[in-house]
Amino acid sequence: MTNADGPMANTPDVQIANRVMNAIIVKGTNLKALAEETGISYSTLRRSLHQTSTNRRSFTIQELIAVAAALQIEPSALLPADLLTQAAA
Repeated sequence: MTNADGPMANTPDVQIANRVMNAIIVKGTNLKALAEETGISYSTLRRSLHQTSTNRRSFTIQELIAVAAALQIEPSALLPADLLTQAAA
């Protein structure tokens, strides 16, 4: 489960994981279907989405692009606003 209250709550990895989970819910799909559509293993998706202090597996850029395509959204929609602001500066 994503740690929403601890020191990891505001890390970019957790924010990205939360955005991906929200997009999965909005799309009405699940991790198994997303894994099949993206070619990313179920276990890799699960580890990337469920950040803990001992499990900090980040999405790669290629994975985020594949996830965004499968969810029919722009990859930038999965990135926290502060990362987009930093990139534009």
